[in-house]
Amino acid sequence: MISAESTELFVGPRTALLQVVRVTSPALAGPVHAHVSGPGLHSARHGGSLVPGPFGYEIAVDVSEHAPGSVVPAQAVVRSASGEDSCSFSLVVGSPGWTVHLVGHVAADAPFPVLRAHLDLALTDPAYRFAVTSVELLQPYWDTFPQHRSLLLRLISEGRVEVVGSQSNVVGVSPLLSSLPSGTALEASSLGEAERSVYSSFLALRSSASSPHVMLPIGPPRSMPSPWMTAIHHDWSARYTWPRIICSLPRDYYVRGSVPVPPAPLDDSPAAVFASHAARLTGANYPTAALERAAVAHPREAFDLHSDIIARSLSALTSTVDSSVVVWNPLDVPCTDVVSVHLPSPRNVHVAHGDEVLPTLVDGTTVTFLARDVPAHGWRTCSLVEDDVDHGWKRGFGNEIASTHHVLSYDPIASLVAVDGPALEPPQLTGPVTVWHSEVGEKMVGSSTFTLWHEVDHLGPSPLVGVLGSRSPEQGSLPSVAPRLSMAGPPLGPVSPAVTPVFARYWLHEPAPLGGLAANVHLEVLSPTRLRVVAVSDGDPFEGVVRLSLPDGWSASWDTLPVSLPAGGHTSAEVRLVPPRTPGCHPVRATLEGLPFEVYDVVLLTVPEWDFEDPVEVLWVASAPSVVSVAPGSSAVLRVVLASSAHGDLPVQARILSPRETWELVGPFCVSGLLPARGRVALDFTVSAPAWASAGSWPAVVKVAAGELVRATAVIRLEVAG
Repeated sequence: MISAESTELFVGPRTALLQVVRVTSPALAGPVHAHVSGPGLHSARHGGSLVPGPFGYEIAVDVSEHAPGSVVPAQAVVRSASGEDSCSFSLVVGSPGWTVHLVGHVAADAPFPVLRAHLDLALTDPAYRFAVTSVELLQPYWDTFPQHRSLLLRLISEGRVEVVGSQSNVVGVSPLLSSLPSGTALEASSLGEAERSVYSSFLALRSSASSPHVMLPIGPPRSMPSPWMTAIHHDWSARYTWPRIICSLPRDYYVRGSVPVPPAPLDDSPAAVFASHAARLTGANYPTAALERAAVAHPREAFDLHSDIIARSLSALTSTVDSSVVVWNPLDVPCTDVVSVHLPSPRNVHVAHGDEVLPTLVDGTTVTFLARDVPAHGWRTCSLVEDDVDHGWKRGFGNEIASTHHVLSYDPIASLVAVDGPALEPPQLTGPVTVWHSEVGEKMVGSSTFTLWHEVDHLGPSPLVGVLGSRSPEQGSLPSVAPRLSMAGPPLGPVSPAVTPVFARYWLHEPAPLGGLAANVHLEVLSPTRLRVVAVSDGDPFEGVVRLSLPDGWSASWDTLPVSLPAGGHTSAEVRLVPPRTPGCHPVRATLEGLPFEVYDVVLLTVPEWDFEDPVEVLWVASAPSVVSVAPGSSAVLRVVLASSAHGDLPVQARILSPRETWELVGPFCVSGLLPARGRVALDFTVSAPAWASAGSWPAVVKVAAGELVRATAVIRLEVAG
């Protein structure tokens, strides 16, 4: 019993193409001869025996009398040692001319050996090409192995490596793409299986293609290059004319395939929207570095950066008075939502826009109100009007709250109902519960608080931002405001790292420092008494000094190295060390001076005869609180004490990791200090609860880094007392 099926495969010269029909049968034995017949179909009847290919026994058929897409009744006849057999099938005439671009790629946070493996494969097989999907990887590799710079630049110029992602000041090229689609895992036990997998992907992708080209990124972005890529490239070309399957770069697919390049994603975050208009209207510099850092930073750091940019931008766009509030809308559509502002002291007010009195809630120093129809990318100025009406929460009865869009009923399992829109997720609420009403919405308080706001059809945070102050006219859209000549205003965001010195191998712990590194330094251990110091330039020509910091008792062949580097250049020097007889761990530090801030690298050297049966930690957390509790309107210090047994100073950085609800309560996100030799250092965070803070309890952990060493505290509970 045989089966036959047409494919999209073509063989032969391009001027006389033959379409491949695959024939399969479990009973075939010995030499196999086959042909296909049908109206306008021709195949050789007396050719040599067929050799199984990746898709079975493959018969080359002349279909030139038919247009692509035609369906032709056909018959396949097969002769083998087990006899003759035939079957009828419908031959679908294929479409030649397609190209499948296999794109190898390596991601931003892949280990160095992974990038090196892609480079080695490119050097071994000229057919291999790959994309580096971010300079966040290329920059550290470039700094650590400056001797590979010329190789990377050559491969880039030859069109065998492509940088994808943000603009690169490292390689001096403008990336064509801002990102690359996720890769397809090419896991196979044989070349044939790998080829069949790629062919299946081609069939799935070509229906949505705008031209006869398909791009197939291969493999997870942090893995070694797939060994099947180059094997397919070579074997497929020897077997088939169409479709072509070749190792490519994204540029090959978009440029050679005339495929429209997807636009770079627009940063439509509130920070970017407000900053762009503040820069245009005030002359202040757009915070490019801060926004680029926020795009790749830890979510907590990104939150801090965005909050800072929004505050600076809206301060530049808003006049400071305390009798009104400006509601800002970062969305590109008009918006109705609730807005909260915090007053310096309690006041009994309602909010009005012109003659319209808006629903208002006054809760201590916090004023919450419903702002209607705030223009897209615009503002609306509202007045704070003194009165003698109670605009606070009022105690209700029962176990149900409602808004314009939702109803929430409490029962022992806290189920709930949607009046309009999607159903709500049941909140984690246990009783007893109390119900409260206001002009703006209703809330249910039990083990947690759940609030429904009137005229608001979602449960997430409001996109609107309220700022105490005023802006004329009372409402408008920022894009329609004409710029006017003005002096440059204050920066709209930070321009350099908040915590210094910067660890040279920053990528072990975080993204590139805010503003990037124009130069860097690297220490390489050649032997217990010999180091190599490498200084690199990643931008303009650089003049600076590398200084060595040695533990007590050590001496070196030099301790100061002036460096003068051309743009993109590097230099290295060896240093010989004479250690003391004191056993233990000894940090040797190299600091690069000449930038707006210091950059350092550190290596830990061990003097022998240390008591390894009772080792002492090089770095540990000596003390940290188990609980930090504050009342609304007060603050407290969260102090972490670090200790070291090292015989030299260690720069340290600590970051506090906690839930989103605490990001405005505890900070800063990162602090630094210098841990003295065999000593201790205290690093302080501040837990500060504003007067309007709600009671709650959350876990937090402080993560500490000293060079490559990483330690963490036990869980610390943060509390805002009720």
